[in-house]
Amino acid sequence: MRDTPRPQPSRRASAILAAALALCLSSTAFSASPPSSNKDRLWMSTNYLEHPEEGLYELQYNAPTGAVFASVMDRVRRDDNLGYLYAFDGKTLALKGRYDMPYRAFSLTQDAQGKWLYVGHTQAASLRISKVDPKTGKVALTSERLHVDPSEPKHEHLRHVVHSAQTGELFTAYIGSVKENDKYRSFYRLLVLDGETLKVKGEVENAFPSVGYALHLDRATQRIFTAGSDYINEIDPVKRQVVRTLRLDDTVKPRVNNLVGLAVDAKGGRIFASQFIHQPRPGAENEQDGLYVFDRNSGKQLAFVPTGKGGVTLAYSPKHDEIYVSNFRSGTISVVDGKTYEITQQIPAHVFPNMMALADDESALYVGLKQGFSKMWNPEEFVEGAKEQILRITLDRDAP
Repeated sequence: MRDTPRPQPSRRASAILAAALALCLSSTAFSASPPSSNKDRLWMSTNYLEHPEEGLYELQYNAPTGAVFASVMDRVRRDDNLGYLYAFDGKTLALKGRYDMPYRAFSLTQDAQGKWLYVGHTQAASLRISKVDPKTGKVALTSERLHVDPSEPKHEHLRHVVHSAQTGELFTAYIGSVKENDKYRSFYRLLVLDGETLKVKGEVENAFPSVGYALHLDRATQRIFTAGSDYINEIDPVKRQVVRTLRLDDTVKPRVNNLVGLAVDAKGGRIFASQFIHQPRPGAENEQDGLYVFDRNSGKQLAFVPTGKGGVTLAYSPKHDEIYVSNFRSGTISVVDGKTYEITQQIPAHVFPNMMALADDESALYVGLKQGFSKMWNPEEFVEGAKEQILRITLDRDAP
């Protein structure tokens, strides 16, 4: 998710909120009474990036190392194109490593065994993917720049990336724009790269038939899902084909036009999607934001849960039958019951909760918390020296 500002209190109020969060969240669990009920089982801890100019983006929990990794870039000195990979201990969040990347680091995924991490370097100056050893943090290989169009598109970005265990290939969302009649037209593609050589092998046709940002790999079925303005696509990575399209028409309430997060309940036959309306129509500010639930086969809408403003990403835990939604603009993380679709917890983050990752055993949820950093964008939300952080939420009642 880009660094999108949201309405905030005054600078003094923002500073108070930041201080309150620092007091509430420490590197150990809350000093509170032991959980006495299922709803009170969520314990939290946090740690920070080393420098306030750094921005934290996608997360991955790596089982072989027991670490949660975060892709990080220097958000202030953009022309320097600096990127890093942070490694935090999965239980204590102690910093285990901070590794230099060749370019700004945005997207992050891994293979099924956790042998390799793949770091996506976004924006036109980078537009590459690196393969990294999670045990050492060393870059084994960086791809060539991903040229996809001979007409030299502008405003290029790499968004999310996933790794298919069936094919050993990477699938990455690419966005660019081309000039037509003195205007720029955006286009969206799903590129396929060899997981060993990082060379482009092709693309999935019509993976993003229109505006689309969401990309998700369901580990249980090994199917890939994309979503956007009014559709959800299911893709067979072996055939590189869209095998099912859910058309989200006007019967979906509230109206869908910008799905950005996806998760799948393979056993229950459900698809969860989060929506983030960047520029809501006047008088309807963010009323469409939140969690949508669809039947995977029919596309029928099963529920809508208004979790908060800016539903940027989500995760689903089959173990707990819960959906977790980070509400970027509201500054909250919602815990939604998978049976009743009721919000059982609304966790305040006070800043901007962004990308998330689950531990492999689903005992913990990790959330990246972003800060307002640009006086030029919004001086009311800027807090001098504020560092971005990673938040750990314990999901198992008996887990440490």
